[in-house]
Amino acid sequence: MDVGGKKGGIRGDINVTPLVDVVLVLLIIFMVLTPSTLKHLTANVPKKPDDPAPPAPTDTSIVVEYSAGREITVNSEPVAVEALGPKLVERLRGSRQKVVFFKADDEAAYGDIVRLMDVARGVGAQTLAVVTE
Repeated sequence: MDVGGKKGGIRGDINVTPLVDVVLVLLIIFMVLTPSTLKHLTANVPKKPDDPAPPAPTDTSIVVEYSAGREITVNSEPVAVEALGPKLVERLRGSRQKVVFFKADDEAAYGDIVRLMDVARGVGAQTLAVVTE
Protein backbone atom coordinates (compact mmCIF):
# COMPACT_ATOMS: atom_id res chain seq x y z
CA MET A 1 0.00 0.00 0.00
CA ASP A 2 1.35 3.34 -1.03
CA VAL A 3 0.45 6.52 0.86
CA GLY A 4 2.25 9.02 -1.19
CA GLY A 5 5.48 9.71 0.61
CA LYS A 6 8.47 10.99 -1.25
CA LYS A 7 7.58 9.66 -4.74
CA GLY A 8 5.27 12.42 -5.81
CA GLY A 9 2.55 13.10 -3.28
CA ILE A 10 -1.15 12.51 -4.01
CA ARG A 11 -2.19 9.67 -6.28
CA GLY A 12 -4.88 10.02 -8.92
CA ASP A 13 -6.16 6.39 -8.85
CA ILE A 14 -9.80 5.69 -8.09
CA ASN A 15 -10.48 3.75 -4.95
CA VAL A 16 -13.05 1.15 -6.12
CA THR A 17 -13.71 -0.47 -2.73
CA PRO A 18 -16.47 2.00 -1.67
CA LEU A 19 -18.00 1.76 -5.18
CA VAL A 20 -18.19 -2.03 -4.98
CA ASP A 21 -19.72 -1.80 -1.48
CA VAL A 22 -22.47 0.56 -2.69
CA VAL A 23 -23.22 -1.57 -5.76
CA LEU A 24 -23.49 -4.75 -3.69
CA VAL A 25 -25.84 -3.06 -1.20
CA LEU A 26 -28.05 -1.85 -4.08
CA LEU A 27 -28.03 -5.32 -5.62
CA ILE A 28 -29.16 -6.88 -2.36
CA ILE A 29 -31.92 -4.28 -1.94
CA PHE A 30 -33.27 -4.94 -5.44
CA MET A 31 -33.08 -8.69 -4.96
CA VAL A 32 -35.16 -8.42 -1.79
CA LEU A 33 -37.74 -5.96 -3.19
CA THR A 34 -38.33 -7.52 -6.63
CA PRO A 35 -40.37 -10.56 -5.53
CA SER A 36 -42.66 -8.41 -3.40
CA THR A 37 -43.37 -5.97 -6.25
CA LEU A 38 -44.48 -8.66 -8.72
CA LYS A 39 -48.20 -8.86 -9.10
CA HIS A 40 -49.67 -12.28 -8.60
CA LEU A 41 -52.46 -13.14 -11.00
CA THR A 42 -55.01 -15.72 -10.05
CA ALA A 43 -56.48 -17.85 -12.80
CA ASN A 44 -59.98 -19.21 -12.55
CA VAL A 45 -60.02 -22.36 -14.61
CA PRO A 46 -63.48 -23.47 -15.73
CA LYS A 47 -64.64 -26.73 -14.24
CA LYS A 48 -65.12 -29.73 -16.46
CA PRO A 49 -68.79 -30.64 -16.91
CA ASP A 50 -69.98 -33.78 -15.20
CA ASP A 51 -71.51 -35.22 -18.38
CA PRO A 52 -68.60 -36.38 -20.57
CA ALA A 53 -70.77 -37.11 -23.63
CA PRO A 54 -71.32 -34.13 -25.96
CA PRO A 55 -74.88 -33.43 -27.04
CA ALA A 56 -76.01 -35.19 -30.19
CA PRO A 57 -75.65 -33.01 -33.29
CA THR A 58 -78.85 -31.97 -34.93
CA ASP A 59 -79.36 -32.01 -38.65
CA THR A 60 -80.69 -28.46 -38.86
CA SER A 61 -77.68 -26.94 -40.57
CA ILE A 62 -78.22 -25.33 -43.95
CA VAL A 63 -75.53 -26.07 -46.54
CA VAL A 64 -75.67 -24.37 -49.93
CA GLU A 65 -73.42 -26.07 -52.47
CA TYR A 66 -72.42 -24.41 -55.74
CA SER A 67 -70.68 -26.36 -58.49
CA ALA A 68 -68.56 -25.15 -61.38
CA GLY A 69 -71.48 -26.04 -63.69
CA ARG A 70 -73.66 -23.42 -61.89
CA GLU A 71 -75.76 -26.04 -60.12
CA ILE A 72 -77.11 -25.09 -56.70
CA THR A 73 -78.14 -27.55 -54.01
CA VAL A 74 -79.49 -26.86 -50.53
CA ASN A 75 -78.78 -29.80 -48.22
CA SER A 76 -78.27 -32.03 -51.28
CA GLU A 77 -81.59 -30.96 -52.87
CA PRO A 78 -81.25 -29.29 -56.29
CA VAL A 79 -82.63 -25.75 -56.36
CA ALA A 80 -82.99 -23.19 -59.12
CA VAL A 81 -81.38 -19.78 -58.66
CA GLU A 82 -84.79 -18.08 -58.49
CA ALA A 83 -86.06 -20.53 -55.87
CA LEU A 84 -83.03 -20.18 -53.59
CA GLY A 85 -84.48 -17.26 -51.61
CA PRO A 86 -87.83 -18.89 -50.75
CA LYS A 87 -86.08 -22.20 -49.97
CA LEU A 88 -83.72 -20.47 -47.52
CA VAL A 89 -86.61 -18.56 -45.93
CA GLU A 90 -88.39 -21.87 -45.35
CA ARG A 91 -85.27 -23.44 -43.79
CA LEU A 92 -84.34 -20.40 -41.68
CA ARG A 93 -87.85 -20.02 -40.28
CA GLY A 94 -87.51 -23.09 -38.07
CA SER A 95 -83.90 -22.49 -37.10
CA ARG A 96 -82.81 -20.73 -33.90
CA GLN A 97 -79.34 -20.02 -35.24
CA LYS A 98 -79.57 -18.24 -38.55
CA VAL A 99 -76.41 -19.79 -40.04
CA VAL A 100 -75.96 -20.73 -43.69
CA PHE A 101 -72.90 -22.71 -44.81
CA PHE A 102 -71.56 -22.28 -48.34
CA LYS A 103 -69.56 -24.96 -50.10
CA ALA A 104 -68.29 -24.14 -53.59
CA ASP A 105 -66.07 -25.81 -56.16
CA ASP A 106 -62.66 -24.30 -56.75
CA GLU A 107 -63.52 -23.62 -60.39
CA ALA A 108 -66.82 -21.84 -59.57
CA ALA A 109 -67.10 -18.13 -60.32
CA TYR A 110 -66.41 -15.97 -57.27
CA GLY A 111 -69.01 -13.37 -58.24
CA ASP A 112 -71.78 -15.98 -58.40
CA ILE A 113 -70.96 -17.22 -54.91
CA VAL A 114 -71.05 -13.67 -53.55
CA ARG A 115 -74.48 -13.17 -55.14
CA LEU A 116 -75.72 -16.35 -53.45
CA MET A 117 -74.39 -15.05 -50.13
CA ASP A 118 -76.20 -11.77 -50.73
CA VAL A 119 -79.44 -13.68 -51.30
CA ALA A 120 -78.94 -15.61 -48.05
CA ARG A 121 -78.21 -12.42 -46.11
CA GLY A 122 -81.24 -10.74 -47.67
CA VAL A 123 -83.66 -13.47 -46.56
CA GLY A 124 -82.53 -13.37 -42.92
CA ALA A 125 -79.32 -15.33 -42.45
CA GLN A 126 -77.30 -13.71 -39.66
CA THR A 127 -74.09 -15.69 -40.12
CA LEU A 128 -72.56 -16.85 -43.38
CA ALA A 129 -69.85 -19.52 -43.21
CA VAL A 130 -67.62 -20.99 -45.90
CA VAL A 131 -66.91 -24.70 -45.77
CA THR A 132 -63.34 -25.67 -46.65
CA GLU A 133 -61.65 -29.01 -47.08
